[in-house]
Amino acid sequence: MTDFEIARQIAKEIQEKHREAALPFILEERAAGLCDSKASGTPYLPHDTSWPLDGANQPMELLAQIDCSALESLPDFPHTGLLQFFIGTDECYGADFDDMTNQKGFCVLYHEVVDVSVTEEEVLEKRPEKSDEEDVCIPFETEKPCRIHFAAPKSMKLTEGNFHFDGLFVEEWNRCRPDAPIEKTSEIHQRLKKEDPDYGWDVFDIKEGCEDGEDDDEPVRHQMGGYPHFTQYDPRSDDKMSNLDVMLFQLDSDFRPEHREYLVCWGDVGIANFFISREALKKRDFTKVAYTWD
Repeated sequence: MTDFEIARQIAKEIQEKHREAALPFILEERAAGLCDSKASGTPYLPHDTSWPLDGANQPMELLAQIDCSALESLPDFPHTGLLQFFIGTDECYGADFDDMTNQKGFCVLYHEVVDVSVTEEEVLEKRPEKSDEEDVCIPFETEKPCRIHFAAPKSMKLTEGNFHFDGLFVEEWNRCRPDAPIEKTSEIHQRLKKEDPDYGWDVFDIKEGCEDGEDDDEPVRHQMGGYPHFTQYDPRSDDKMSNLDVMLFQLDSDFRPEHREYLVCWGDVGIANFFISREALKKRDFTKVAYTWD
């Protein structure tokens, strides 16, 4: 076998051995109720719960609210109640890129039981006025909230962009080719480029994320669970975040050509991710979540 064939075979084997259940969703431009799954809009808040504030005591915005009864296909996720993601409205949308677990600019709330006596008017009365000196930056290009509609669950395969992939590949490559060991997967690309000037850096370009035979070419990557996607790189390569092995929530930029506008746009058409450890997820401890976008 050539080096290309060996590398491709190793990558396929890694993907087959490492799978995660994922639940994709789409954003529908139609009204959503107080307790529905939605992006943006008015959150459900229990009678005794105040509006979430950031570190500067400014009101956060609801990024998304999830009716957890739709998450039964995701192991260890809550299957009852509401899961909510709030973010700040500064120019970084509440993210702290030096410490992605710093929740001064975002928070994740979980309400195991929903009180149907709560009204939207009651919740809106809790929202404090934002300082006139502060600009409001949010990733939504529309003023109307969007309903979240979940698609069929799927099984995702580990991809090169995941921080676990590099170590798994290097270990297996060095076992197969002890005469030509590597320290990083980038060395494979460099080696193949030297052997073949027409090499297109595509040795790991295997269909991402789906069961065999499924099409995974969706341009928008909204999902819960599964493996994350990034515009740049996986920040969990930092040892401080390496235990955050569960992709809790992902919201991609979402362009609607029929309107020639974005429903969601993270900076220069990026993507946002929320991560948590499996242990914290099982305990429903959402104080230990990391949030980033790129």
